[in-house]
Amino acid sequence: MTRFGLNEKKLAWLCLLLFVTLMPSGVQASVARLHLFPEQVEVGAFFQGTTVRLKGEVPPGSQVVVEILGTPKEQVLLRKGRRAGLWMTVGEIRVEHAPNLYLVLSSTKEIPSLEGRNAPWGFAALKSRIKFRGALTEPEIDRFFQEFLKLKESEGLYAALPGALSLSNEPQGPVKLEGVFPLPPKVAPGTYEVRLSVIQNGQVVDQKSHLLTVRLVGFPALLASLAFEHGAWYGILAVLIAIATGFLMGFLFKGKAEH
Repeated sequence: MTRFGLNEKKLAWLCLLLFVTLMPSGVQASVARLHLFPEQVEVGAFFQGTTVRLKGEVPPGSQVVVEILGTPKEQVLLRKGRRAGLWMTVGEIRVEHAPNLYLVLSSTKEIPSLEGRNAPWGFAALKSRIKFRGALTEPEIDRFFQEFLKLKESEGLYAALPGALSLSNEPQGPVKLEGVFPLPPKVAPGTYEVRLSVIQNGQVVDQKSHLLTVRLVGFPALLASLAFEHGAWYGILAVLIAIATGFLMGFLFKGKAEH
């Protein structure tokens, strides 16, 4: 009886070993890893943007896409138009489900697509998620999305960076992944998701995520604290700063005029 039980255990282990050996490479346990340097970015009074370096590992024969995703927030834009020959505000447009930061990087010369379905990344994917409501008609949505995209690209808040990721040529074992992405001066404080997608044969075989924190320090942190916790003091400080700025500008321009 005992001998029969041992044989059953040996058979089960042999079956498991055979299953793992013959398992297709796309289904095998992934070795994808992702690390950020730094993991936290501090935004002070003289912050002019910075870069974040990423490193990782992916299985051989993979294509790689990395997205940096901000929090979707509603934004209100004023639409301008001509009325009686004058340019003026003619209505508001609410932009819904638009992330406050969206960068997409790839290891290929073009942002890769998926076999048989639309890719969940890139500007085309953003277009399917972002909604526009308000002072525009249905035929105008496509044009307005392009204008919205140009605005965000000019601010550095949206970017598509194909080829920004490099993969090493390892003879065996996991492939080394390296890349750099920019954080613009207008990046808002908060937590951002850095999502790594591993693609093989036109399919996503693994994903890894890492959080990147952006926080205010110094004088901007003080102003934010006053604005949210001590509104009256924030108002007084804002007035004093405006008065001091006015005196300074008047002094500078007066000095130039005398010369």
